Amino acid sequence: MSQTSVPGLLPELDRDSIVPLYRQIYEHLREAILSGTLPESTRLPPERAMAERLDVNRTTVVHAYRALVGDGLIEQRVGSGSRVVPHLRGRAQPERGGAGVPWWVTLPPWRVGEFPNILGELAAKQQAGRISFVQGVAPDEPSPLGELAQSFGRVAGDPRFILSYGDSEGYEPLRETIAARMNARGAGAVAPKNVIVITGSTQGIMIVAQSLAEPGDEIVVESPSYPGALQIFQICGLRAIPVPVDDDGMRVDHVEAILRTRRPRFIYTMPTLHNPTNATMNADRRERLTTIARRHGVPIVEDDPYGPLSASGLPPLVSYAPDHVVYLSTFSKTVAPSLRVGWLVAPRMILERLLLRKQAYDMATSLYVQAAIVDYLERGYDDHVVQLREELLLRRRLADAAIANHWPAAMRVSNPTGGFYLWAATPREVRARALLDASERRGASFLFGEAFFADSGGDHNFRLALTAVRRDQIDEGIRRIGEAIASLRA
Repeated sequence: MSQTSVPGLLPELDRDSIVPLYRQIYEHLREAILSGTLPESTRLPPERAMAERLDVNRTTVVHAYRALVGDGLIEQRVGSGSRVVPHLRGRAQPERGGAGVPWWVTLPPWRVGEFPNILGELAAKQQAGRISFVQGVAPDEPSPLGELAQSFGRVAGDPRFILSYGDSEGYEPLRETIAARMNARGAGAVAPKNVIVITGSTQGIMIVAQSLAEPGDEIVVESPSYPGALQIFQICGLRAIPVPVDDDGMRVDHVEAILRTRRPRFIYTMPTLHNPTNATMNADRRERLTTIARRHGVPIVEDDPYGPLSASGLPPLVSYAPDHVVYLSTFSKTVAPSLRVGWLVAPRMILERLLLRKQAYDMATSLYVQAAIVDYLERGYDDHVVQLREELLLRRRLADAAIANHWPAAMRVSNPTGGFYLWAATPREVRARALLDASERRGASFLFGEAFFADSGGDHNFRLALTAVRRDQIDEGIRRIGEAIASLRA
């Protein structure tokens, strides 16, 4: 049967819904297949053609089709496109275990966000022969491994203790050390009792999102913003209100205008060495943001994974309004992501709520790792952070020189220095997705800009993680991307 002759094939998209567009397409086609409206072996329109008919990005259709493949409802073969699998029999309401329908097809729909594979891409290993600027990981040098290995060895003296669960809120000496270090950074008077150790900051974002809001609630996010957080907010069914970011951080005047007429559940911001732009919110905006948040009774979620790497000397937002800020950070960016140890600081009023949510994910973060981190913080950590700051500045200088040599003047690159990332914008005639395809054919890759926006945007943006490659690969990787830009402009 021709795909053009199938009635009701194209869904009516609600562009104001909190349900992502790809999910609406998926659910419409899923229902049509199970009800028999799309009979077995029906060929679906090619992804690009479907995207044009629905006036959506091709990536949106790709994700919808991929979800249907995962459900076992369609199959995709090179040369024959996407077809409804032939062994299904149409039924309006399939019963569990019913003949002819695999059990997994009857599972209830679930939210996976606009870019369901983005968290996996951020954690994926490097491909041999490719210069990949994707992962936001600490560089190989300076390496903390030698000192860290000694710390693990020193704390392994009492196996009965070190291999136990430990306290849900975290190893007390680590919480004390974290509080003291935050206060030394100007955080005010953080008490150990307000610190919860978590299994990585991604867990912290999920805990906060599920504890402070319910599906359908509005939240304020930066635009662009960390794609892992945006993915989590979409999974939780939260409706994001985007606010632009410039070289001085989040546009607080936009936040103020939003709060005059709307009541979001929280404001999510990365004020220091922002991901992906590297911007740091200036002192005036920090004070103004916390002031208006207090005035309107809206909490701030401060995501601060790169704070210790900043040379700005600015205190974190939690110092301005400790009763209105939930603070998140991690050792993943300063030491190693494999440790999976982060922390949150929260007002006493909601601490128990956050702790109970954390316990639902895991009873306790690894006590062995926590104890080793305490030892490392007392010995080699501070020197390592100083060396890491110097390395990040050197890598940015190498990247700037390579861009000047290999990219056209029409390319725009974020100005702030320091941090892990470089945020770029392509000329009007070059889309970032097409550039990624062309760059990968030449052996270089990066993260496309669309994943950093809660709404439409990012078609002409991309992020380079300058820490993800060897120092001597930066020039060559940027050269390959420049070659891809030239090919597309030609």
